[in-house]
Amino acid sequence: MGKEYDRISSDIQCLNVRKLPATLISNRGAHCIVWQTGGYKKHRKFNLDFVIKRHRLSCTDREVQIYQRDYLRLKQSLQDIIPSAIFVRTRVDGEPNLMVLARTYIPWFNIANPSNEEEALPLLGKLKKARTQLERFVSVAREWRDRESKVIDLFGIDNLVLDKNHQIRYLDSFGVFFHEDVLHLIDGVDPELEEKIDLSLQRMEYLKYLLKKSRP
Repeated sequence: MGKEYDRISSDIQCLNVRKLPATLISNRGAHCIVWQTGGYKKHRKFNLDFVIKRHRLSCTDREVQIYQRDYLRLKQSLQDIIPSAIFVRTRVDGEPNLMVLARTYIPWFNIANPSNEEEALPLLGKLKKARTQLERFVSVAREWRDRESKVIDLFGIDNLVLDKNHQIRYLDSFGVFFHEDVLHLIDGVDPELEEKIDLSLQRMEYLKYLLKKSRP
């Protein structure tokens, strides 16, 4: 969908949304609605450019803890691939919820989508930093799966991107892991979870292929 110049449509207790110009950039995610804003001008010297992510549903304290724990783990392991972010426990439209303020990065294209192979291959051969970042992402993701049966979410729209500055960024903040062992612990297979895990694993194999084919 196209971008819409707007104000934030939700009442977020910790933000003065009436005075905060915003652009709706995504309402298709499973967990959140996302706006981008130029922020408040201070003394006309600079803008604070950031992304605001509002969790779709009322969010419990336990869910907030899990989201923040998983984010901190991503940030510690993947460093600059993960945008800096602040998790804020607040009220949205009167209900307890979660908001995330994250640094803005402008996606160029989804690096994990095989339909972008023709563009991705020559770029990875030339962009040394992006290639190093992608190698680290694949290595860490493989370790999480092998040791803990955690599959990083590559199902979401534009989760893993090459940004306009030619660097790899993982932009998701909510529900970033699928737990593969859950498929075997419940009666019957959850077809939706199975589809998400299968596609994420297929895309991980594609990323390995990209790295191999683009090797200098």
